[in-house]
Amino acid sequence: MEEKLERMNAWFDAQIAACAKQQETLLADDRADEADFEKIKANIYDIFRTVLKTAAKESKGDDGAAKRFFLLRMEQIPSAWSASYDKARQHGDAEKMRIESLKRNTAQKIRAKFTEIWEETA
Repeated sequence: MEEKLERMNAWFDAQIAACAKQQETLLADDRADEADFEKIKANIYDIFRTVLKTAAKESKGDDGAAKRFFLLRMEQIPSAWSASYDKARQHGDAEKMRIESLKRNTAQKIRAKFTEIWEETA
């Protein structure tokens, strides 16, 4: 399990660094709204990096328990974003829809990478 955690954490670090770099570039180009989207993505990566740390701690070395914990949070957390997206759509709030969609898409990327790493090194 330790190798999986190291690989996921390295991936999270790389994604957060890429978002920060892109955010800087966008700010330099006076594209503040797009820079904010990069900040949001970085925050989502950070949230799930913390969830992964908690999964490792709570599972006490049990690979299956860590996987179940993480995947459960991968369902629970984005479900609130989906509800927020639906509410924004009902009210015609395009900006909120964009943000919630961005958060959900980022979570899907995290889930895909997690599954790839967890299955690859099983």
